[in-house]
Amino acid sequence: MKKELISIVAALAMSLSVMAGIERNNERTQNHQQFDNYAYAIVPPAGATRSAEGTGFVLPGANIQISHINMVLDGSSDHPVKQAIFKNYVEKYSKYEAVYINDTEYYLMEKAENGKTSVVLAIPEDNGTVVIEATVSGSDAATISSMKESLLSVVYVDPSDAPESPVFENSLYQIENQGFKPVAEGSTLVTFCESGDWAKELATGRKVNFKILMNDDAVAAKQQKKFAHEVVKALLEDNEKITSEGPVTINGLNGFEYFITESKGADVVSKSYNVVLFSAKKYYCFQSKANQEIDLYLPKFQAAAQSFKNK
Repeated sequence: MKKELISIVAALAMSLSVMAGIERNNERTQNHQQFDNYAYAIVPPAGATRSAEGTGFVLPGANIQISHINMVLDGSSDHPVKQAIFKNYVEKYSKYEAVYINDTEYYLMEKAENGKTSVVLAIPEDNGTVVIEATVSGSDAATISSMKESLLSVVYVDPSDAPESPVFENSLYQIENQGFKPVAEGSTLVTFCESGDWAKELATGRKVNFKILMNDDAVAAKQQKKFAHEVVKALLEDNEKITSEGPVTINGLNGFEYFITESKGADVVSKSYNVVLFSAKKYYCFQSKANQEIDLYLPKFQAAAQSFKNK
């Protein structure tokens, strides 16, 4: 099986049109615009406007969108499984190349089908790959070139460098972050913790954070109570129990709030405060937990929830 996978990848390398490599040393400029909830920014093409979702840019006949996939693309790996994953992804494109931006390996791919041209910049991360895709109606060379240059202008924006602000906002919602720093995990999920590095905080055993998850799912009013309870119940960890729940209204959105306690024996080891809010076409899940200085942080979580405003 291993030999077969290696042979497949070798054949792929010969069959695809591989373009010459590109090296860039990009610095963030005043023209760079960051994608909402992603730690990346690009210089959009001339005349482009930000999409309503904040995760892309639009101009007549073309657009750029950012997303995250749960597979790590690694074209340099010697591991046959990783080779196969990479092969399965890039074989959809007629051209690809390794691109080195600030000494980090990305992948640039291109294809034309169904009257559209697609150019993709894939950015491997530890837990998946960020994909920035430009789509152009037709095959106008000048437009494709400008979109490609826009993708290649990408820079990483370190969340810890973000200016301090009492309010976190994007095109979807805003919230008073109570001094916590955001760690964007996708277009609809943002986690807030004190340092801005949630993984490192978790590694120390510290669980003091809150999250906002948005879902495009309309829920009928008569079903909302049961629906919210099931959402929160599914989030419970071992030894956690809902101790109280009730209706809540936050800035015109109706929903339900939940107080949760985690116990080990007679000891309370953490407390959580969760809220599920409903709008006409979406629901928002607000999740928080503190396993240290519990009485200090719970009021902060509640204050953050009460400040929530959707857009």
